[in-house]
Amino acid sequence: MKNKRLFYTRLLVLSSLSIFVLSCSKDDNPPSEPEEELSLQFNPSTDNIILRHEFRAAWLTTVGNYDWPVRGASAASQSAALVSIIEQLKNLNFNVILFHVRPTSDAFYRSNLVPWSYYLTGTQGVDPGFDPLAVAIEEAHKRGMEVHAWLNPYRIGSTSITLASNHPAVLHPEWCIVYENNRYLDPGLPAVKTHLREVVTEIIHNYNVDGIHFDDYFYPAGAKSATNPFGFNDQATYNTYGGGKNLDAWREANVDEMVQDIGNTVKSLNPKVLYGISPQGKQENSMTVYADAQSWLQQRLVDYLAPQIYWQIGHPTADFATVLSYWNANANGVPIIPGIAAYKFGDPTYPAYTLSEFLNEISLSRSYASVAGNCWFRVAHIFNPALSSYIAGTIYHYKSLVPKMGSDSSTPVPAAPEVSVTIKAVTWNYVPNATSYAVYELERIGKSSKWNANCRQIGTSLTFQGNSGKNYFVIAVNGREKSLISNIVYIP
Repeated sequence: MKNKRLFYTRLLVLSSLSIFVLSCSKDDNPPSEPEEELSLQFNPSTDNIILRHEFRAAWLTTVGNYDWPVRGASAASQSAALVSIIEQLKNLNFNVILFHVRPTSDAFYRSNLVPWSYYLTGTQGVDPGFDPLAVAIEEAHKRGMEVHAWLNPYRIGSTSITLASNHPAVLHPEWCIVYENNRYLDPGLPAVKTHLREVVTEIIHNYNVDGIHFDDYFYPAGAKSATNPFGFNDQATYNTYGGGKNLDAWREANVDEMVQDIGNTVKSLNPKVLYGISPQGKQENSMTVYADAQSWLQQRLVDYLAPQIYWQIGHPTADFATVLSYWNANANGVPIIPGIAAYKFGDPTYPAYTLSEFLNEISLSRSYASVAGNCWFRVAHIFNPALSSYIAGTIYHYKSLVPKMGSDSSTPVPAAPEVSVTIKAVTWNYVPNATSYAVYELERIGKSSKWNANCRQIGTSLTFQGNSGKNYFVIAVNGREKSLISNIVYIP
């Protein structure tokens, strides 16, 4: 009887343990459902493509020989260095060069109106033995890049520099105003306005430039002064041409008239040439040199505006994000291309300018509908090894076409190519009117149905070697005009 009772007790304990184990197995460790594997192949009926074109510009500064050239070096050396800069920018996936061809009312190109620049040979007016602008255009165009001729309209430079005998300030001393040991052309003189129009006309007639570009130098800083209004002594000009306006309104009108006049000149000569200006980063700062950038946007006087937003995200008085938001809100259909302060990288004075700061500024720029890219100041700082490596590997890891901008309607839009794939070779047909072709590889964004289109190749080739498990399409390009995307092919 005792043994029988012991047997039932053990049976009850074992049954309870079995129930406990089964219960834990069932409730606490349920079998996981297998995840559905996402297809590697793009599905046009359910998936979407995100395709972006960016204006990626670098300022190539010649004033002070900051970026280029080595003053007084041989023509062969200067030319080789210029080609090297263009090649390096191409390898970093930049697509626009803002080439400083008129730093001090002189020229980095052959001109009948102004002398060769002092910064080429050390003596203004001396032929350097080659044509820098012609070399830049030829070499950049070979690499699928644009060249915008960057001009300072009024600056002549330090009074310590001996001017060439054919310099406008020597031929027409009445055009010149000396202010704080620097010379300037007088913006209020009709003859100066005519001269600037002739300078731009000569460049567009003689060179296949892709753009005309001004920076933030108009009236000199300090000229706008309540205590010394004629410290910049244009009083005689004001007395003659002021027309009853107060001094500040008259000076603003002089700059506005020049901006509009140059824009009209550019478009009448060649509507394919873009016209852009890079004012100071904040509107109120720009107004201190009588440059009303907001008015230019309202009147659509420019094809793009590149405000120099040289402050970090979170800056206490000039937050990059806040300033960029202002320009985006006031764009009025004009592409905004913010200036980026590459020159602050590595400078202990600006600890906020880390590599990630640049990525954050570019990412923020990409998030705004009116922002079409960025301009980086300047080449020598872009080529800092750490920054250039980061740009190539993270910020501009893939290539980009320049966006459609400006008013040109004369360039034919090419048809979309027909693409096929054999093993891993992606090929397509020649398209009439196409000057190049851009090949894109699709990359799924996480587990979504959206795919980024990453540009892998731009050129004249009709073939591209792809990779297994990837989707590709091709766009035919003619200048800034682009075809619709081709059919999408998949490599198993």
